Amino acid sequence: MKKQLLFPALLAGLCLLLAACSAGSRGQIPPPAADAPLSLAEDETPSYLSCRIVDGAEDGQLLLAALDGCLSGGHESSFNDGLGVFRLSAEDIPVYLDGQPAAAADLQDGMPVEIAFNGILLETFPMQLGQAYSVSAYSIGQEQNPGGSYYDLCGLYLQVLDDLWTTDPGLNEDISIAGLDLSQAPGGLLESEKAALAWRFGELHGVEIVTGTFEELRDQGYFSSSISAPTPAEGEEPPAGVYQWEDGCLFTISPSGGHEDETYSLPTLFFDAEKWRSPLGAYFFADSSCVWPEAGTWSGYTVKWEAIS
Repeated sequence: MKKQLLFPALLAGLCLLLAACSAGSRGQIPPPAADAPLSLAEDETPSYLSCRIVDGAEDGQLLLAALDGCLSGGHESSFNDGLGVFRLSAEDIPVYLDGQPAAAADLQDGMPVEIAFNGILLETFPMQLGQAYSVSAYSIGQEQNPGGSYYDLCGLYLQVLDDLWTTDPGLNEDISIAGLDLSQAPGGLLESEKAALAWRFGELHGVEIVTGTFEELRDQGYFSSSISAPTPAEGEEPPAGVYQWEDGCLFTISPSGGHEDETYSLPTLFFDAEKWRSPLGAYFFADSSCVWPEAGTWSGYTVKWEAIS
């Protein structure tokens, strides 16, 4: 059976109640000021959801990946299971930056934020909040948001994937589905961040996304044989070189080897990026690197060499 697509038909109208979460559990962002949720009823206690902005800060249409959370009824859930992905429009919601009133335009991709809301989640994908009361965030350099250390890693990988998509576009211009393998992507992405990246990548390019490694997607029947090959022995898989993806393309980000014993004064990430369709249809960004300042975010990345097959 094929792996479930990341874009199933949305099941709207199903609601979950999110209990109030301990704002100090991660020590990142305290609850908003007492006067922040201006539309709360007098007897209503808001719930708080800690997330990271994956994308959309430039226009206030936020794509969020959960950092922490708990469900009501005594059922604990970290949301770091691929389900903790949210959409929120911050245009008409009070925004607080460093504890002061601000605007949605002051938010930035990569920021950790805390959302005060009424505890209701619409079980779509991405999930939607029933009623949001405020968004609280902190500038880079604040104790709650020190920056550095792969800040806005999701933004970097979205840029890499977009650049790879537009390079040698003939490999993917006629596909109806794309695979994405971030299972080995360096930098410590949460599962919720990987899911948000996959969803956004598919949304940007108008394709359905399936996630998995080459082996997992092969075993689920996405690939077909591209050349004749001897029948493998019982229990053995055919070599990877005999496969092709007729209507899809697999995008992979993985660690770049050879840097394990190197040390750098600033956070530096080395990675390889590849898109593959067949043995004679692939493109590589090899030995790529990105450097972060002491307190800030990345400004670009370098590809040491590119290759095509």
